[in-house]
Order: sequence, then structure tokens, then C-alpha cells
Amino acid sequence: MGIKNDYNDLKQFRGEAQQIMTAQGLKPSVLSMTNLGTFFQEIGYAFALIMREKEILFFAVMQWVVISIAYSMWTQILDVIPDSVWQAVAKASEEDRDSGFQLIGMVLLGWSFIVVVLASYPLALLNAAIIAVHFLNSRGVESTIPKAIAIASRQMGRQWTFTAIDAWITVWAILDRMPRKRNNRKLTDELLYYAWKIGTFGIMPGLVAGKGFIEAGKTSIMMLKDQPGRVLGVRMGYSLIAWIVGITAYIGAIYWFCVAGDDGGIQKANALFNFYTLMILPIALSVGFLAVFIRPFFMIMLARLYTEQSPYIEPAKDSHPHEGSNFVTAIFVLSLMAFLGVFLFGEQLGLHAWVESLAARDFARGAG
Repeated sequence: MGIKNDYNDLKQFRGEAQQIMTAQGLKPSVLSMTNLGTFFQEIGYAFALIMREKEILFFAVMQWVVISIAYSMWTQILDVIPDSVWQAVAKASEEDRDSGFQLIGMVLLGWSFIVVVLASYPLALLNAAIIAVHFLNSRGVESTIPKAIAIASRQMGRQWTFTAIDAWITVWAILDRMPRKRNNRKLTDELLYYAWKIGTFGIMPGLVAGKGFIEAGKTSIMMLKDQPGRVLGVRMGYSLIAWIVGITAYIGAIYWFCVAGDDGGIQKANALFNFYTLMILPIALSVGFLAVFIRPFFMIMLARLYTEQSPYIEPAKDSHPHEGSNFVTAIFVLSLMAFLGVFLFGEQLGLHAWVESLAARDFARGAG
């Protein structure tokens, strides 16, 4: 499959980044004031660019909207799964045993993956547009929303693929960190996760510049070799801020639940659906803060580091760097329409009955 091959191409840069950090005695520590200091040292140019090119804020706000909508859509599958399933899962957790709901687990995993992949298309475009603003300014060209989008949309296939892979790895890491009785996440898992983030640091700017995965990845590794302090500082400084925002959101969620009550007035039988629906507010606020006030700075910082290593050159007018972007966009639109059809008319299409039948099969298997 193409995505699997692309992931294997990208994975090699995780390994190279890990080797470089090991050889130089570097550790991708989140709790490092040095990294945070490096992040804020790099913030001056990004702040000046955002003040000069206000469309960056538009792209940032739209990312917030996309993530909030995607999360809201994800919660709907929880309401489709029968409440009896969640009660059985909770009982199994209390007894420290496997719940045995493999079929329902596959449905939940599949729905989550589809939501992440679909949300990755607009997120890829918006991230690429922020990078494109820097590219235009690096050539002394005034940026506009149409100009930035035109540059950002040239390699949507690769950008969508990379963003989907990176987003899924991020979501999986976040879920893996969640507190539970049997948490098998190890320090090596964290190191591999951040080696991925650092090894692919320059992939998005490279793709926006018209390069392929391999060429963009090589430039990313060159950035790490030449300026390891800045690369680690910007990447890990951003991670530390994200951690702080996440912990703050967690504390805020506890307060919000105390104010709203157990069901927040939603009055659904499904307690898990109530929980994640109530979580929309704290998650939307934390994601909004990161998307609008932190993420644009980070994207501009990595774009600036990239162009210092490999200056942006505008492709010739007779070249064709779009890599089938119109076809990719058509695939996205059709996939989104199909997803919305299931989302809006799931009951009429038999989705609810199908999920309930899978739950019954899981129960029967467990009883047997």
C-alpha cells in the first residue's frame, strides 16, 4: 500500500535522528527549561511575521475549528455503541481483566482512524499555508490567503499522507499515556515518539517547497546535525507548552465536571458518551489556545530553520509540482461526503443495528 510505503520511507529518519541524538549525548527531554528558552528565543521573527501577515491567524483559527468539529464527530460513535458494552468494559476493568469486546474495539478504532485521516486533509492544507507565508516573505513577496493556499496545495497527496501518519502517531501516544491499571508504555516508547517528531521536523516545509519525502527527510536530518540545539529546543519547547496546556485542561475539566454534574444535562443513558461530550468544552479551549497562540509560532520557526538550511526557490511556471492534487482533493471530498452520509443517516443506513449485532456477538463469545 502507498501509505505503508510512505511510512516506511519516513520511519528511517526517526532511526537516523535517534542515532544522531545518541552519538551527541542529546536527550529529547520535555521538562527542560533550556529547550523552552530556545523556543522563546526563536519567537521574535515568528511574532513579527504574524503581526505583518494577518492571514496566519486565519489559518490558525481554521485549524481550531477543524479539530473541534472532528472531535465532536468522533464522540458520536460512543453513542451508537450500546451502554451495556461500556458497563461490561467497566466491570472488566474493575476486575483487572480483558473485556473481550474485540469487534466493538475494531469499530471504535476504525471510526477513530477515519476521523483522523479526514481531519488531516484540511489540517495539512492550513499548516502548509502558514509555512507558505514564510516562504513568500523569505523571497520578499507579500503574502495573501490565495497566494499561500496556491503554494500550500501543490503537493496535497504527500502532505495529507504525512499529516495523517503524524496525527495518528500523536493520537496513539496521547491515548497510550492515559492513566489505567495496565499501562505498558515505557521510556523507550517516549524516546521513539520524540525521535519521530525530531526526525521528521523538516518534512512539511520540504513538501511545501516541492520536494519528495526522501529529499525533505534528508534536509530534516541535516538540520538536526547542523543545529541540534535549535531543532531540539524548538521541537521540545513546543511539546513542553503543549504538556502544560494539556495538564491545565485536565484540571479545568475536573472543575467543569464539578460544575456541570455527572451528565451536564445531556441526559443520555450512555455515561461514556456524556463524559466525552462534556469534555468538548475543555478540549476545545485547550486546542484553541494551542492552535491560535502557539502552533503558528512553531510552524513558522520550523519553516525558518528549514529555509536557512535549504532556501525556498519558486518552481518554474512550466513545471508541474501538483502531484495530482486535484485528484487527491476529489478523493477527500468524496470520502467526506460518504462519511457525512454515515454520520447523519447512520440509523437509517443500519449502522446502529450493525454495531448492536457486533456487540451481541462479543457478548455471546464472552459467555461461551
